[in-house]
Amino acid sequence: MPLWKKTIFVNAVKARVEQESRTAKDIIQDYTRLTEAEKTEILAEIK
Repeated sequence: MPLWKKTIFVNAVKARVEQESRTAKDIIQDYTRLTEAEKTEILAEIK
């Protein structure tokens, strides 16, 4: 995944965690067009 794409998704998920009081793992499932590898990469960056 390109760095720019990962940065956008990491920031979006972090913002949604704060606003919606949901877990990052729960929120990442909303992004259905991401591959499992991309989801794992984004979650690893958040933790």
